[in-house]
Amino acid sequence: MSMKYKTKQQITFYRNIKIIILSLMMIYCIYQISHYIYNSYCNNKLNSQLQELHIDNTQETKTSENNINNSEKLKSKEDAKINFKDLLAINSEVVGWIKIQDTNINYPVVKGKDNEYYLNHNIKKESSASGSIFMDYRNKVNEEDLNTIIYGHNMKDGSMFKTLTSYKEEDFLINHPIIELTTLNKITKWEIFSVYITDTSFNYIRTNFENEEDYGSFLSTLKNKSTHDVGINVTSDDVILTLSTCTYEFYDARFAIHARLIRE
Repeated sequence: MSMKYKTKQQITFYRNIKIIILSLMMIYCIYQISHYIYNSYCNNKLNSQLQELHIDNTQETKTSENNINNSEKLKSKEDAKINFKDLLAINSEVVGWIKIQDTNINYPVVKGKDNEYYLNHNIKKESSASGSIFMDYRNKVNEEDLNTIIYGHNMKDGSMFKTLTSYKEEDFLINHPIIELTTLNKITKWEIFSVYITDTSFNYIRTNFENEEDYGSFLSTLKNKSTHDVGINVTSDDVILTLSTCTYEFYDARFAIHARLIRE
């Protein structure tokens, strides 16, 4: 066999190998894109179903409340729990519902035994790249923690906590200053006092503090880090809500929002 013929065979062989590799890469890319689109579709469909369920239950509760007097309306834990009975039937780890008016943030909140599980599991405990909106496992839910923390993914399809990154713009903050969090036994509203980009080296998700001075210093740090000054003062008498999601300005970047409880 001539050297020229061998060289031609080798060229054909390597060309075929390249074609196979490129074909496999293309198949993998198509699979990844298809998987993402399917996950996005399933996640959005589930969220729509949950929102309809929540709305239906809320309307039922409001109707029943019309039949009782005002003093009973907001004091009964059992009435508040009616809103969550179907959600709790889906997942007993549901602890609340978070909503920001005129945005797509309108989701149930779950709480697991760690901060890992619900990163890639939905409310039905099915594997999901979108994960769930979940509360820090260290929070006590039924007690008034100094810093209640809720996490969610920044999904490219606009779902979960993607909308939080809109708070990078001051106008969006001015127009959407209030976060609503309904737990199993009460409805709370929180006003935002700080938004900023940080990295994981800054411990903005603290839940324990040595004393009042330590907590007050922590609050001052959060306020000073804010990219927008909204003129809201916070003191050690306040309790706060922290929302956290990923952002992509640099490696390990996080976007944090802090709000103080509006007391009745």
